[in-house]
Amino acid sequence: MGIVSTLDDVLDNVEVFLEGLETGSEKEINTAVELVKAADTFLVIITEDVNIFVPSSFVGYTDQTLAAYDKNKHKKEDEVNELLTKIIGSTPKIDKTMDEFFLDFCDEIEVNRNDVGLSREYWILKNL
Repeated sequence: MGIVSTLDDVLDNVEVFLEGLETGSEKEINTAVELVKAADTFLVIITEDVNIFVPSSFVGYTDQTLAAYDKNKHKKEDEVNELLTKIIGSTPKIDKTMDEFFLDFCDEIEVNRNDVGLSREYWILKNL
């Protein structure tokens, strides 16, 4: 499993993450939830209908699956965040508005707000 090199690679992983979170096996859903709980840096996709939060540690590696990620828990955000910054074209930022949207996202996926960290950073992509 390598590190992503294009925005298309990143967006493919976003799709895989969402599919696993929404319709995956119990194990895949649990892995996705655990990733959300553990992450400090997220890629946020903002659309008219929904805000999507995907941990950088998931979107940063090629050919990603939730099953494969579970086997490779040694993968870390700090290994991919610098490259993701180059691909996305901006650095992740602390954003209080996104924090509120993130907590709403946690409610939707049934993650207790007390189970996530207090400080997060976000790359924000709109209307893809």
